[in-house]
Amino acid sequence: MNVSRGSEQPSRPVERQFECKVYYEDTDCMGVVYHANYLKYLERGRTEYVEDRLSSVAGYHNRGYFFMVHKIEIVFHSPGRLGDTLVVRTWIESTTKFRIVVKQIIIRKGEPRDYLVTATVTLVAVSPEGQLLEIPPEFHGL
Repeated sequence: MNVSRGSEQPSRPVERQFECKVYYEDTDCMGVVYHANYLKYLERGRTEYVEDRLSSVAGYHNRGYFFMVHKIEIVFHSPGRLGDTLVVRTWIESTTKFRIVVKQIIIRKGEPRDYLVTATVTLVAVSPEGQLLEIPPEFHGL
């Protein structure tokens, strides 16, 4: 969180919300979301965040920036179920010269206080040759 000086209130990171429905293909034999599928929902949430706030991920790709997950910390609190509409909440917590730290929460639509998944994802950018790149400057202002 950014902290302001004086009497100003601390600024909050801008959050993007992305909705997705749980289909049969997303679930296991018990009708709950298979754990690996949450990674797909998180990826979609990050993609929508970047495209909403900056530019298309394909545009960065065409400019030679490939964003890769360096580290992910994920906690499964409660299962999503077949037919649920999930909301993936995404915001950038911090950036460094070479990393973007993204916070994400998945909830069931209409139940904002009941977390299904919480995740902290650290991203890096690499060139088409796999060389580490500095994060594009526009990410530092988010």
